[in-house]
Amino acid sequence: MVEIVDSHTHVSMLSYEGLENMALAGVKKVIGCSLFFGAKHAQTLFDHFHQMLTLSLRNAAQNGIRLFVAVGVHPMGTPEDWPRVVDALPNYLKMSNVIGLGEIGLHEGSQREQDVLKEQLKVAKEYGVPVILHTPPQNRIEITKKTMEIAASVGIEPGKMVIDHANLDIIDLIEEFGAIPGLTIRPEGITPQLLLNHLERFQRGVLNSDYSNLKPNDPLSVPRAVRYLELNGVPAEITARIARFNAEELFGI
Repeated sequence: MVEIVDSHTHVSMLSYEGLENMALAGVKKVIGCSLFFGAKHAQTLFDHFHQMLTLSLRNAAQNGIRLFVAVGVHPMGTPEDWPRVVDALPNYLKMSNVIGLGEIGLHEGSQREQDVLKEQLKVAKEYGVPVILHTPPQNRIEITKKTMEIAASVGIEPGKMVIDHANLDIIDLIEEFGAIPGLTIRPEGITPQLLLNHLERFQRGVLNSDYSNLKPNDPLSVPRAVRYLELNGVPAEITARIARFNAEELFGI
């Protein structure tokens, strides 16, 4: 099995045993994204970032996994004083193991969400870092187009952006824009079977589990998908591209 990078997890919600099982299944590197559901205060997010950069980092290392962290304001956990977080992002981007911003984006598409996203994208552009962008379960085409419109207005390089949960409904939009498809492996998204059947369309993408404990989820979804591709005769270099090398190149890890 190829060495695996899980390019989007919510590692603060992942148990020690979850990390151990990921390591046993061949996951070597993980990108932990920010999400504190329902955060009311900027300090909540600062504490959340601290947890990822201390406890989560230590637990990953004890299991032989290199953890890299993306910070930011998730649309499902935007505090009232969110500008404080945006103002602090440059300081976090100077820290070792912080590789960019994420998970950020639009969920319902409100003006407030758009404002928060735009200000964060300005930071990402200024510091030249990658961004992991959320797409929601509903109104996906509309939200994806609005996300791209905001990104274009900021002038951030599309190739620095992962637009996540890149199911068949939006994969062509993402490709035309020039962003990187985030390939989330789960039953209501991209299944291993769907990945295999449409592999030609997904080869620029990066595999991820988007693991959290907010709903049923599988921290081993990426190794399972990799194994499924291997068992069905997909050349190792193609599997390695979406399971490792695309993410390593984009995030500089």
